[in-house]
Amino acid sequence: MVNFADVAPAYSSVIFAVGSTIATIGAIGSNFIAGLVIKRPILEDWRILFILFAIIYIIGGIIFLLFGSAVPRKWAMFNSEKSKPSEEGEALTILPPQTNIPLMTEETKTTQSIHLPE
Repeated sequence: MVNFADVAPAYSSVIFAVGSTIATIGAIGSNFIAGLVIKRPILEDWRILFILFAIIYIIGGIIFLLFGSAVPRKWAMFNSEKSKPSEEGEALTILPPQTNIPLMTEETKTTQSIHLPE
């Protein structure tokens, strides 16, 4: 689900919608296939169906492992991301210590204490 935003950040919503539509069509088709395979509610028919769907998932996983990627495409970047330098070459910026923080001394403790009326 996150791969859409990794590959094409600027168009991830459109690509996610198309992918979700294809997945929904597949879910409807799987119900149709299940109706064709399962004639009787017995374990043998269910086993055939589970093996069939496992083969489909394994093939899909192998295809993703071979051709899938999470590298952002240049054509699918936001304009601000194109001009942003890569984070790999940037050094961390160390902020200077803050010296204007008041320290709590004995004098400030007594002046900041709350005096309640007697």
